[in-house]
Amino acid sequence: FFGTVGLYRVFIKIFPAYRLVLIACIFLLPSVIYFSSSIHRDGLIYLSLSMVIYHLFFMMQNKKYSFKNILIILIFLALILLLRNFVFITLVPAIIAWMFAEHKPKYAFIIFSGIYLFISVLFFCTGFLPPSFNLPAHVSNRQIDFIIIAKRGASAININPLYPNFRSFLNNIPQALNHSFMRPYLTEHLNFLYIPSGLEIFCYEILFLSFIFFRKKNITFSPLICFSVFLTITMFLIIGYTIPIIGAIVRYRSIYLPFILIPIICYTDWKKIKTIFHIKIGRASCR
Repeated sequence: FFGTVGLYRVFIKIFPAYRLVLIACIFLLPSVIYFSSSIHRDGLIYLSLSMVIYHLFFMMQNKKYSFKNILIILIFLALILLLRNFVFITLVPAIIAWMFAEHKPKYAFIIFSGIYLFISVLFFCTGFLPPSFNLPAHVSNRQIDFIIIAKRGASAININPLYPNFRSFLNNIPQALNHSFMRPYLTEHLNFLYIPSGLEIFCYEILFLSFIFFRKKNITFSPLICFSVFLTITMFLIIGYTIPIIGAIVRYRSIYLPFILIPIICYTDWKKIKTIFHIKIGRASCR
């Protein structure tokens, strides 16, 4: 629970009026509880990621760069690298962008967008390097490995082949986002065990639609929120690109759900939603 407590202490600084929402998103999400509590890599990665965020956040907020905090951050980064190297590779650009954005918080979104654009160009430029440094080829090979594993699984789904070039990655974005953000569907009957996961993701989709149509005006995205959103979307893209197994998708994405749900819920204008529904209910009762 060190990781979850650390995350709560960080996000309560950003959203002090949303204590119960943060408790629900950090401590009580069903898939996060299930997959982070078992003896598996996901729980350790969730802990490591949370500790990196906790120490980075307070180190930059207090402007005290102690050797102890830096050492703790490096230890947990090394643990992430050993457990899942692609998470480490995804995390490094997000941390770099976060550190730059802390100097200009008002331009955090622009800074993150610029750095991620640069990293994306650099990512595809590695395709001209020898095979050991060819990052698009590594992602493509990872997909092939998972397709082989999926042949022995019960929840395999169709996935478009991913080739190590920009056009293939671009064309596969809709499918990748669909797989990581929306599967399993409520209409999928792969296994009755996936029904809770389908209901859970359906609830999150409703929350996302509420944010789209009723988001607060004049939102200022802090560096931490930009870090959370950019990291989560990048991880979901990688998951959607490479994993053709519903069970693995549900497990891999679970520990990143709090980072996307917190801004969605906290930036939704719930008072406006309440007012609209009260008006509609009032009109219906008058009729």
